[in-house]
Parts: sequence; structure tokens; C-alpha cells
Amino acid sequence: MPSKRLVLGVRRTYALDRLIDADCPICAFEENLTEKVLEKHIAPLGMYSYHLNKLAQKFDKIRRKDLINTQRKLAKSRECNAYIENQKMILEQKTQEEVNELFTAAMGSTCAPKKTSMKPDYSKYRIVKRSKSSTSSTPTSSSSSSSSSPTSQ
Repeated sequence: MPSKRLVLGVRRTYALDRLIDADCPICAFEENLTEKVLEKHIAPLGMYSYHLNKLAQKFDKIRRKDLINTQRKLAKSRECNAYIENQKMILEQKTQEEVNELFTAAMGSTCAPKKTSMKPDYSKYRIVKRSKSSTSSTPTSSSSSSSSSPTSQ
């Protein structure tokens, strides 16, 4: 957006200030061809040299920061690769039996624990055995049984 304002000539100082304040990676400026627009449309005017110098410093600072970050990432990846190569050399020097022991130890530590089958807990249920005497002792069954039973008549 600020690049379009620079080309059109609408509020150039505002657009340059926004570019100076923008906090984005250098690829965003490169995609919008900001530096080429500055060289073609702003540099020939001569009255925006302060802003152009600030932007040049900003672009250099961002590029240096990106370069340092990429070098750090590269160094870390090299360290990881060196560690892996070192471990490979150590394993090559060991006998096959030692490697097998290391492998079984590593697999034993990563295996999931075996699941045990859980039996249901019936202790919370009360189990009552039914018998003939218990069915006649209920009040509803005893009154109906006395009137319908032939022995009580």
C-alpha cells in the first residue's frame, strides 16, 4: 500500500514513515519491489534523502538479522548431523550382540504397559437367596395365600 502511494505521489512523507515503521521480514519488501520503487520514483526528487537513508539502514539491519538467524539454524543442523554421525560410528564399532541388547533395552522402555482385564466388582450388590419361606413371609403374599389356600378353611 505505501508503495502505491509512493508511485502515485499521494502523501509521500506519510508513506515513507509507514515503511520505516513497518515491522516485517525483508521478503515482504522484496515482493513489493519497494527498493526499486524508491530508486525510480523517490530518489530523483532529492528532498526525501532523510527517509531514504533511514530505509536503507532498516533494510541492511533486517538482512543482517536474517543472515545471522540462517547461520544459527545451519550451525544447529550441522551439530545435529555431527551427533548422528558420531552415534553411527559408535554403533558400527560395537558387536552385533551389544547392538541387539541396546535395541531390546530401548524397545522395552518404549513399550506400552499391558492392559489387565478388570473383573466387575459385585461387592456393592446385595445378593439374597429366595426360598419358599421368604416368599410367604411377605405381607401381601401371606394374606392372599391364607384366603386361597385349602388348609386354612
